[in-house]
Amino acid sequence: MAGLAWLRRLLASVGVGATSYAIMLGIMLVSVLYDKEAEPVIAWVSDAGRAIIAAFDQAVSGSHWGQVAVNHLRERVNMTHVLLSIPAVLIASIVVGIPLNKALGGTRTSLQRIAIALTSVPATVVLAVLLFSFNAVFPNTYASLLRFADWVWQLSLNALSGSGDAIPGARKLTNVARQGLSGHHYVIMALCSVAATFLVNVLFALTFRARRDDVDGAMAASHPPGDDYRRLADPARPPHLH
Repeated sequence: MAGLAWLRRLLASVGVGATSYAIMLGIMLVSVLYDKEAEPVIAWVSDAGRAIIAAFDQAVSGSHWGQVAVNHLRERVNMTHVLLSIPAVLIASIVVGIPLNKALGGTRTSLQRIAIALTSVPATVVLAVLLFSFNAVFPNTYASLLRFADWVWQLSLNALSGSGDAIPGARKLTNVARQGLSGHHYVIMALCSVAATFLVNVLFALTFRARRDDVDGAMAASHPPGDDYRRLADPARPPHLH
């Protein structure tokens, strides 16, 4: 049963990541299909990305490793793509993560599932910032991750190109990509959403399990041996479920 619970969490996390990446591709399609209309939004997001890096730069002033991290963000990360991916992760976490957790047999309440979905979004951002900032600590691993992200990106472009005119903007996006546009940061953000969603699920499971164990222990201590304290706590509960 424990193995199935871990599998459910993994499937829910992969579902969120895959959906968020599909939404990110949709954002890219819209941005190239309606390039003039989307230009002010893209410009605003780009300015926001530069402002965030400037704020980080000021916050870590005087710290060697802080400056290293900020320089990596400034020189190697497309912050526009990172910021545009956040709404995709949020939508996927709510629209897919919550019902998928329920459909896969999760025993959490609706409120807990909502909390997991909302917590997964900032957790994704934090995980991505740490990954992008300190990739120099594990250069070989990060290089492998980039190769995998580029491979997924190329597969996505091939699929879009093969769709012909069935998907609006697909041909235009593939043409723009051939001129140097890369979406590997979208892939990495989707992978971070998988990891963050899984970690948040595990954290919630361990936290509420510990609380249940504390409650059960307190109930057991307050009743003589042989008393079915769970039945006393919930008389309507069938005996075989205790």
